[in-house]
Amino acid sequence: MAVIQRRALVVGLTALGAVPFGRAWANAPLEVLHGYTAGSVTGQVARFVAAVLASKGRPAPSLRAIPGDHGFAPVPPFLAGPAAGSRILVADTLTLMMNGVAQGKLPEVERLIPVAKVTNGYSTALITGAKSSLKSWADVVSAARARGLKLAGSGRLSAYGPALAWVAAAAPGVTDVDAPGNDRIFEAVLSGTTAIGVVTTDSVAAVMARGGETPTVLATFGAARSPAFPSVPTFAELTGDRKRAYTFSYSVFAPPGSAPSFVESIARDLAGPFAENLVAPLGQLGTRVAAGDATLVRETMQRDLRVARSFL
Repeated sequence: MAVIQRRALVVGLTALGAVPFGRAWANAPLEVLHGYTAGSVTGQVARFVAAVLASKGRPAPSLRAIPGDHGFAPVPPFLAGPAAGSRILVADTLTLMMNGVAQGKLPEVERLIPVAKVTNGYSTALITGAKSSLKSWADVVSAARARGLKLAGSGRLSAYGPALAWVAAAAPGVTDVDAPGNDRIFEAVLSGTTAIGVVTTDSVAAVMARGGETPTVLATFGAARSPAFPSVPTFAELTGDRKRAYTFSYSVFAPPGSAPSFVESIARDLAGPFAENLVAPLGQLGTRVAAGDATLVRETMQRDLRVARSFL
């Protein structure tokens, strides 16, 4: 990631010598790209970013979803697209780093210019059905060894990838079943099609709030216990391996060649504070807005690169 650090230094030094930032960039049409469907959490975060920029006096940005490749699909067209100054990318850094490592595309990721981090880290959870005989991690390990277990997730290169890999490594006999999206994962687990699944802690809380049959949370994957499930141990606690902990979050990127004034203008508009009517829809999804600058994005990318390399 030295390339990112060197480029960031050059951009920063250039910005220091630039003329005071004006509103020229704010008057240009802007496209917001992301790598999942419009109704996904990623799509909702992209919509939030667009709404914030519009609330700061910019023309309403257009949204462009390019689903596929576990969220990595928009990166190549973003890098090869029209001139800088007209596009930004919303993505979770974990997806970027995992695909970069697995597909040998880190040089492509390193060309992206970090602008701002817009959400706190999401924690993921290992779940089973409410009526399942699996009541603990020890039960999962025992059952996996005895008869094998299916684990529903969105693939090793999705944001659930580390959890899927670590569960399978710690419980021989567990095999992944691709069930893209939380709704399909819940359906697979609650119907008994799979014994266990990995979803976000926030989505579990949302399902519980709706009532009806709810899943049992066996473990969470953050470095600390989830505030939503304080009595549930982390996977790192259960396995005794403190490196088996991670979260994922969303950031904004500019294309290579972007002028420092453009990058700075987007960062300033996304620095907050935000109107409640913009934040509230994300809160209903469990997304916690926490604006941060490009330095925080780079630090998150470095952390997620270490996570990616730990299991890929």
